[in-house]
Amino acid sequence: MKYTRYKKILILVAASLILILTGNVAVVFAASSSELKQQQQQNQSDLDDTKEEQEKIRTQMTSIQKEVEELNNQIADYENEINDLSDKIEEATKNIEAMQTELDKTQKELEEKQELLEKRLVASYKSGNTSYLDVLLSSESLTTFLSNYYLIEQLAKSDTKLIETIKETKNTIEDAKIALEESKKELEVSKEVQESKKEALDVVKSEKNARVAELSEEDQELQTRIEQMQSEDAKIRAAIKAAEEEEARRNQISNGGSTSSSSNPGGYIYPLPAAYCTITTGLYYSNGSYHGAVDFGSGGIYGQPVYAVKSGTVVLTENLTESYGTYVLINHHDGTYTLYAHGIRGSICVSAGQSVSQGQQIMSVGSTGNSTGPHLHFEVRVSPGNWSNRVDPRNYLP
Repeated sequence: MKYTRYKKILILVAASLILILTGNVAVVFAASSSELKQQQQQNQSDLDDTKEEQEKIRTQMTSIQKEVEELNNQIADYENEINDLSDKIEEATKNIEAMQTELDKTQKELEEKQELLEKRLVASYKSGNTSYLDVLLSSESLTTFLSNYYLIEQLAKSDTKLIETIKETKNTIEDAKIALEESKKELEVSKEVQESKKEALDVVKSEKNARVAELSEEDQELQTRIEQMQSEDAKIRAAIKAAEEEEARRNQISNGGSTSSSSNPGGYIYPLPAAYCTITTGLYYSNGSYHGAVDFGSGGIYGQPVYAVKSGTVVLTENLTESYGTYVLINHHDGTYTLYAHGIRGSICVSAGQSVSQGQQIMSVGSTGNSTGPHLHFEVRVSPGNWSNRVDPRNYLP
């Protein structure tokens, strides 16, 4: 075993000497420089994508704010209408009160006149069947006759006028009652209209509040997602850079920078025991949005071991409360990286920089981070392994 190891080292040293003698060192460094530039371009691409996403958010926010402004205008219109109705109701109420006062006064006058007429009728009744003619014929002299005639004439006119007044008063009262009822009906209609406008105003206000709340929640969710993506991507880029620098340093020492990367990677296994390898979500969600991974979510999957699909080096491990939750990122040194997410918190059994073999357990299936139930979120990324370099894992699985 040791002999074989020493033999490999000797071969690597010999290969390094040959590369140095043949002037191939410049080629190796050129390749490293090219990879770094490629990674730098990829980082810039990621930044541009993030800015584009932020611009979409701003556009959406502007659109919703315009809708909110339109709702505010509608609310102002309804409030003006309600104020107009309130003024009309107040005026109608005053008119009704004035009409009621006049009606009470007229009613009192009618009662007094009716009382006077009743007294006259009673007096006439008590005097028996004496007529105006009897009074005139009983006059003792011409003077008395003329006096009695004038008195009778005035009494007749008074009675006639009183009767006419009573009739007019009754008509006035009836007209006032009709007008009063009509005013009351108009008032009720105005009140109903006012209530209707108030209900419409409440609906619009609720709409406004719902839209504002929706905007606020969506804005916070998207902003949190961007910050998480930027933070995780920065850590991943730093970890990848450190790993590649270390790998380059080892290659320079051992074989002058020669690499054995495969341009056609393969040889993956499933990341779970065979009974739990059912894919429940593909590269796209059911609503059409990009998932960038596959999910394994068979019944009883919680706590099942998660395996490295291929040998490689652990680039990063995290225990987040959001996003991926507990996850592991592995570099397979063939131009591909794999990420395993939503594991049980504390179940990761490897560490950054550690070499892992194919089929080695790296954590256990859980439901941490942005997860609605136990499942394994599995990603395949191509070099340089950033978030925007995700590809369909099903092209690599057996």
